[in-house]
Amino acid sequence: MFIDDLCGCNEYLDYAEYQEQIRQILCSGQDNEIHLSMRESTDGWNADYPCTLSILVKDQQAVVNYFSEDNEEMFASIGNLNREDNFRWQIGGNDYSVTGYQILSIEKALQCASAFYHTQEKPSCIEWEEL
Repeated sequence: MFIDDLCGCNEYLDYAEYQEQIRQILCSGQDNEIHLSMRESTDGWNADYPCTLSILVKDQQAVVNYFSEDNEEMFASIGNLNREDNFRWQIGGNDYSVTGYQILSIEKALQCASAFYHTQEKPSCIEWEEL
């Protein structure tokens, strides 16, 4: 599994090593944009990835997105549906619009990353909104 974040892209073939690295990234306290995939992109983030899990981390909160192969299906995490606020997150020079109900805890994002390693499918540990 490749972990591509603001610090670079690395491949992790061992689950324990992957788990430790993704935990370290998510729990670092640093804002980050993370892409998890079985194949590395040669020209940056693009649409020709196979299934991809994307995690935006800001202020110890996360939004998780799932993209099926060729982006035929796209989903965003659902956290607390009672949150109606909207945010503009700036992460790594990119601006993102985030709806409050999409925000998850870091622990939930870690659960998604762990599940994705094993299946490369949309994790079932959270609820999703189709985009």
